Amino acid sequence: MSREETAFTQEVWGLQGTAYLVVALRYYNRISTLGWRSLASDDAIMFLAVIVYTAESLMAYLVAAYWKGLANNAMTDAQRAALSPLSEEWHLRVNGSKTHVVGLLLYTTLLWLLKACWLVYYSRLTQGVANMRRVIHWGVAVVGVTYVSCLLVAFLKCIPFDPSPGNNCMPAISAVQTIYVMVVNTLTDFYLMAIPLPVVWNSHLPWRKKLVLCVMFSGGFLEMAFGIVRCVSILTLGDIDPAQSGYWSVRESFVSFVLTNLPMVYPMFRRFIEKGRSLSRSKGTSGADSRGYKLGSLPGRIETVGRQQQTSSSVPRHTMWGSEEHIIDQQRGTASDSEETSLDLPKHRVGGVSFAEQNERTPGSTRSTGDACRIVVTREYTVTEGSQRGSKNFGSPDL
Repeated sequence: MSREETAFTQEVWGLQGTAYLVVALRYYNRISTLGWRSLASDDAIMFLAVIVYTAESLMAYLVAAYWKGLANNAMTDAQRAALSPLSEEWHLRVNGSKTHVVGLLLYTTLLWLLKACWLVYYSRLTQGVANMRRVIHWGVAVVGVTYVSCLLVAFLKCIPFDPSPGNNCMPAISAVQTIYVMVVNTLTDFYLMAIPLPVVWNSHLPWRKKLVLCVMFSGGFLEMAFGIVRCVSILTLGDIDPAQSGYWSVRESFVSFVLTNLPMVYPMFRRFIEKGRSLSRSKGTSGADSRGYKLGSLPGRIETVGRQQQTSSSVPRHTMWGSEEHIIDQQRGTASDSEETSLDLPKHRVGGVSFAEQNERTPGSTRSTGDACRIVVTREYTVTEGSQRGSKNFGSPDL
């Protein structure tokens, strides 16, 4: 093999190995998170896509390594007539043309299998959203019809057969098939991207999460770019190097394969990154205080602004979310129904903290009936390593 063919062979199997790793991470994340029963129809389709992608890579390898990139194109009528059926070149060109046909069918099948995976995933993602089921059903019809049309173009473009085939009968550089598949592939990708993006954009998610999801679901633009480059390369360099069809088909298939598995793999990497950040924060906190962690140093900490004056007409103070409050009904002089609360920490749990016992009042104590509900923080807790019971730091009651 030439240096270029050797480099392409290494590229083909390198991309193939990466694709296997990505799909293995997909199944690992699905099974480890939700179990075997969580596997859905899109996982079965993805398994079939792995088989088709492997066969496509094998066809591209045969074109470059065994058939020297030759096909039935880049020949004049005189050269075609003078070529002996017993010659090695005749053998290479015939087998190269057949391999190109099989490779193009596998390329088309793989792309449309991945589109089916997207549709199944979107049907789960948009479950319960108004009018989305009809959009998904239309998507199934569009994907099915366009796939059948691509197969018809592949099988019928070279009829009637001719001893001197024109461009339509040259699978390595066929303009009709190359352009048609590229256009249909681009249009269907636009349709698929139009399903989740409006839903994500109109959701109540934070802007950071919206941006991440929009970028992830907009990967079709990258696939479109590779499809257009493939089309241009085949039409401009096909006569010089017929293997261009195999080169760019494998590359576009790899990009589509990774992008389709990205929504299933991304949560695992996100959990890994968040776990690393949490570990680094815990190490930083332990460096500052090796014996314990005060609640005020944790996210969602209690931030009490000032202290209430010991008068019945004092203004209620403000506390942030995540704190342990006891809300007292001023008008009734009794505690609210949800008296028992618990505080969940990453490694320590302080549960069943009842503030009713901590706010015992004298029988003669009275409150102003005109005040609103008051939030009273009665005690501060410090959670210490090696002990399940938090040490109590008693302060003067803010009553």
